[in-house]
Amino acid sequence: MSDDDSSSSEDLPLSALAKSKKEESESSDEAEFEEEYEDEDEGEGEREDGEVGEEPEPDSSDFIDDDDVEDDDEDGDYDSDSSDDVPLTALKSKKTPPKAKEVKSAKKSSTKKAAPKKKASSSAKKKKPTTTKSASSTSNYLCASGELYPQCDKGKLIQSLLARWWYAYEWPDPKDIPDYTPRGYDALDGFPGVYICTQGSNVGKFLDNRDHSKSPSFKNFAKKDSEELKEILLKAIDAQMKDLIEHEGEGTETQKGLRALQKWAMKLNCSKADREAQKVLKAKRLSLP
Repeated sequence: MSDDDSSSSEDLPLSALAKSKKEESESSDEAEFEEEYEDEDEGEGEREDGEVGEEPEPDSSDFIDDDDVEDDDEDGDYDSDSSDDVPLTALKSKKTPPKAKEVKSAKKSSTKKAAPKKKASSSAKKKKPTTTKSASSTSNYLCASGELYPQCDKGKLIQSLLARWWYAYEWPDPKDIPDYTPRGYDALDGFPGVYICTQGSNVGKFLDNRDHSKSPSFKNFAKKDSEELKEILLKAIDAQMKDLIEHEGEGTETQKGLRALQKWAMKLNCSKADREAQKVLKAKRLSLP
């Protein structure tokens, strides 16, 4: 079969091809039947010449039953639908992407359904700052030392003296410490006047005989005026500088810092420093302990 014949047959609908094939088969059956019938007529003529009076019985196989023909027609015929009327070339050109589209649409619908989760997370993020604000407000504690240190000269005097007070005076005063160790207690090394109980029902507890009214603390230094604090600080700086030169020599960075602090303290207006400290505490509604 040539290419033109194949292309033309492909352009025909399925129903047309089925009808043409059926017609060809029927015409071929009729031709065969006629040939057989002619042969039978010739045979009967010869029999009549040979045997007179005997009629041959017809052979059932030589005839085709109408019911069989109808059955064949019923078996051969089939209901033609819309796909039978479509040419073969059109069937070949058809593609099947609808499944992919359905998958894509399903994915889009799933992504759309998952979108509200982002809103929940964003709302949760918005709620977090409220908790941090409450935590920061509770931790924003005001105290006298925290306000005086960075905002006034008296606060700087107190802070500088707390860093080197042992160069200015001795505490606790040896005169305030008893000469004996209390019974059932042992002296605590490095802490004169402090004892620890080793016997009885108070084992492990401390006994402190030091005079805390003279202790180097913010509470005691803040009660003093700036002039007294200045004298104590200058005394501590002198003693620290001598100790530094003895161990490390002249020209160290620590010595330069001590000299700068010494010059600042010597030029300080003590009465003005006291007024500034009172203003700072009053603005924050704070009082010394």
